[in-house]
Amino acid sequence: MQDVCLFAHFDKDDRIDDFVWRYLAKLKELHFAIILISTSQLSAADIARLEGICHDVIVRDNMGLDFASWSAGFAKHGPMIGGRLLLANDSVYGPIGSLDDALKQLTRTAADFYGMAETVEIAPHLQSWFVLLQPWVVRHAAFKAILAQPFATMTRPQIVRAGEVGLSRQLMAAGFCYEALYRSGGTSGLPPRHDANPMLLYWREVLFDAGVPFLKIELLRDNPIGVEDAAAILREVERIDPEICGLIKTHLARNAAGPARPQRAAIVRYRYALMRRYDQAKGERRRLSAALARIQLEMLTIPLTVWRRIRALFA
Repeated sequence: MQDVCLFAHFDKDDRIDDFVWRYLAKLKELHFAIILISTSQLSAADIARLEGICHDVIVRDNMGLDFASWSAGFAKHGPMIGGRLLLANDSVYGPIGSLDDALKQLTRTAADFYGMAETVEIAPHLQSWFVLLQPWVVRHAAFKAILAQPFATMTRPQIVRAGEVGLSRQLMAAGFCYEALYRSGGTSGLPPRHDANPMLLYWREVLFDAGVPFLKIELLRDNPIGVEDAAAILREVERIDPEICGLIKTHLARNAAGPARPQRAAIVRYRYALMRRYDQAKGERRRLSAALARIQLEMLTIPLTVWRRIRALFA
């Protein structure tokens, strides 16, 4: 196999949603051999349909999140991968617009591995829902060691640190460099201590300015930090790709029947609101308003640090 995509899947209703079928079809159009790894109990009909799109379908126990799925797929097919390897999952809606154009733009700059979005949360790294690795990285012992970790025995915070953050940090330690369509320093210019998930706070800049053709499902489904609601966001998406909007609405309607997911803590939502206020004031050259928002952010640093440490004790 040349270019391969390990695609991690989970659905609470044990099905392949229409937006996922569309995403898989777009990946196949780009000549990726797709290995789908699901932690749902898929029907025989869905598996049969998947076999028409995918090189292989693996169904496993729901443990270890996406990194355990990618690990399982790589353990089975890693030796046969001759080209690039894409790690992807169904935690995003997309592609919104052309995935081919986005990939060409992403890989225009030479690098060893690529991601759609960089974040500085915990430490600078690529968000793991879309990571493309060059063949020499796939064959390297550092990458193999990352996916060989016992993710199924880890807690979610441990997986984030050992998997998502560790993937970028350990590959960089091995001498590799990465590139991303969205770079974390390109929006607010705030120092790294004011970290934020760009796919939540800066979704508009990520989609329209950076050209990242995806939105996190969490943003539209849960509105975790109190930004625009799903209807407002979809009106913006329709400007780029009307076709996907109906699929998103259907998926949101199905998932709205489940239990409500909590928003971020009040102190976190307030911090995000201050960051957005700072960005808007800076962009409009309202220096006093930007300075006041920056001062409030600095004043919030200590109580936020204390809150995070308390939360970590109970994680």
